Amino acid sequence: MGVRDYGRRQWVYLQCAGRTRGLAAGVNLSPGGHCDYHCRYCRPPGISPVQPRGVDAVALASELEDTLVAIRSGGPQDPESFPGLPAGRRHLGQVMLSGEGEPTLCPNFLEVVETMVHIRARGRHPFFRFILETNGSGLERAEVREALGHFTPQDELWLKLDAGTGNGFHEISGSRDPFERVLSRIAGFGRQRSVVLHSLFPMVDGRPPAAPEISAYLACLCCLKDEGARIQRVDVHSVTRPIEGSGCTHLPLASLSGIARRIRLETGLAAEVS
Repeated sequence: MGVRDYGRRQWVYLQCAGRTRGLAAGVNLSPGGHCDYHCRYCRPPGISPVQPRGVDAVALASELEDTLVAIRSGGPQDPESFPGLPAGRRHLGQVMLSGEGEPTLCPNFLEVVETMVHIRARGRHPFFRFILETNGSGLERAEVREALGHFTPQDELWLKLDAGTGNGFHEISGSRDPFERVLSRIAGFGRQRSVVLHSLFPMVDGRPPAAPEISAYLACLCCLKDEGARIQRVDVHSVTRPIEGSGCTHLPLASLSGIARRIRLETGLAAEVS
């Protein structure tokens, strides 16, 4: 994913979607940046958490409708927004439920999802899939579970898994969530529907991930499979916009490709660098 382009919109942004070779429309469900994780590669040091606030579902729906119409008519036309993106790729690939923080903590998450599902159900636009990108912490909320009930098999649930040990998880995520609970949550939802694991591996203080940590991560993937989790694929990626003072920088492509190759060989799961 590239830089988010909000244009004149408040809630809806556009990005280049590499996997679909088109555009992704995103909806910002955490405008204040609220997140219960404090990932080292994502949050500037010393930033205090803010309280989650709801979003204007009506205004968001209007922005999404206008964006879908613009894309269907051949937009966005401004070449400066997506330099080098050919006209043939200016089509909608997916609608991301994401934001500047953790989207499932949005107080009116269910209302927003129902609104967007209604837009799709009316059939005024070519079918698009929803993708929820989440650290998983809010998936135990009743309204989030109800909202996910509106997802079709074509829609995707992207769950974060950036480590293979408890120490590695707490160091990179800044979360107090027990690592065993993170894995249990992935296994539980993976038994209900197929999931995509979104795994970010950075250079930390100039060093790549330790070999034992990667081996433990691969072992976690095997355990999740053994517990019945249906893992559609594993997306391996790294830091794209380093946060000053975080010590996290981009892990070279060769290293990311090596991790993806080991996932395929040692776990039998589909894996690619995204």
